Amino acid sequence: MDTAKFISLIDCSDAEQPTEAALAAFEKSLGCRLPDDYRAFLLACAGGYCSGAANFNWPQGHWAGGVQGVLGLRRNHPDCSLVEVRQTPQWPMVDELLWIMSDDGGNPICMTIDKAHFGKIWFVDHEVAEYDKPWTLAEAISDKWGYVLPLAPTFGDFLAGLYEEAEAA
Repeated sequence: MDTAKFISLIDCSDAEQPTEAALAAFEKSLGCRLPDDYRAFLLACAGGYCSGAANFNWPQGHWAGGVQGVLGLRRNHPDCSLVEVRQTPQWPMVDELLWIMSDDGGNPICMTIDKAHFGKIWFVDHEVAEYDKPWTLAEAISDKWGYVLPLAPTFGDFLAGLYEEAEAA
């Protein structure tokens, strides 16, 4: 799916248009500049709920889920705000993961913002995540734990792999 098609599926009609200043302030709070493809997306889409089908597969090719919530630079909707979700995530999270979307089961779809895995897209299975003690990204992506699972090498690749149900047949 191309970026314009994906954005057309997101209901962000009640949100202000994102600005470069808001993006720069968010990046400053993160301590890094986000990948160019994701920056362009954030400036074009304020975030909201996906009103159409945007399904994604695991790298092996079988169905993984559907995008429901898309976070953006909006201020008027805490559930769709990158800033709000970063400050008060619903599920346990580590600083190296930036929660950017949620699937239809509430699982986070994240981007890594650390140097070792920068810009990669991950699925966090909140039902098997560690709640009782702090964890690291290295532990979570290891074969031993396996609740932070790879989806795509870049944001652009993740979007390109999205499809509507009719395309799956």
